[in-house]
Amino acid sequence: MRIDIHHHHKKAGQNLAFVFFVNLTFNIIVIVGGLATNSMAILADCIHDLSDTISIAFAWALEHVAQRDSTENYSYGYQRFSILGAIIISIFVIMMAFVILQEAIPRLFAPESVDAEGMLVVAIVGIIFKLISVHRLHEGETFNEKAILIHQLGDIFEWVAILVLSVVLMFWDGAPYLDPFVSIGIALWLIFNLARNLYKSLEVMLQKTPNHFDVGEFKSSVTSIEGVNAIDDFHVWSLDGIDSVLTLKVSIDEWNNQENIKKEIYNIASKYHIVDITIEFD
Repeated sequence: MRIDIHHHHKKAGQNLAFVFFVNLTFNIIVIVGGLATNSMAILADCIHDLSDTISIAFAWALEHVAQRDSTENYSYGYQRFSILGAIIISIFVIMMAFVILQEAIPRLFAPESVDAEGMLVVAIVGIIFKLISVHRLHEGETFNEKAILIHQLGDIFEWVAILVLSVVLMFWDGAPYLDPFVSIGIALWLIFNLARNLYKSLEVMLQKTPNHFDVGEFKSSVTSIEGVNAIDDFHVWSLDGIDSVLTLKVSIDEWNNQENIKKEIYNIASKYHIVDITIEFD
């Protein structure tokens, strides 16, 4: 049985397209704001937001590819391009976070004065833009959307921190080291969370049994079907972290009962996002 389900990738593509244009607009604001205020936190975010836009554009392109139907060369379709995108994006943003660390750490030992009032204005604008992106992505199902969502949430935390920092600097001129300190904290947050997303994406690429799939429960349900003796062979893996593929060999009592057993197995599998089932009887 093969069910072609690409609606979540189509929706993901639309969400990522919207977020891409929001971030592209914000890139210009951040570049101008960073140069005007001389803030390390904002200047680091120039790099950060550039990586945002590149990542989102890449994710958008791969989600578009993931919507294609199967071909002779890609018999299961192109859904795994979504996972490929999540892996590349996670690695890229982690690398950019290390670039931020490289730029920010020296500033701890040689802090520079910044324009606190300008930082406050840019931070407020940043929070508004990033909240718009998070709202659009928060119900996303694909790993691509989740990777970008984590990045956007990190941006919100960053801009809130910059907002608080700008207020502190308005009343306390002796704490310029807080500016690079904020950048370091957010860079570490990004590395930790995107490393988790990368790990989960790699599990899918390596065909690990999906986390939402209870193998014991599934096998018990199948073997409890009347006429089924045992499951002799069983494999399940995810195409994209959402839809999964299942193959199994079932030992049965009577050959004339195959269709009824198939229907019951399909019903059991339906709650696990199984889009392709191959059943062999012996």
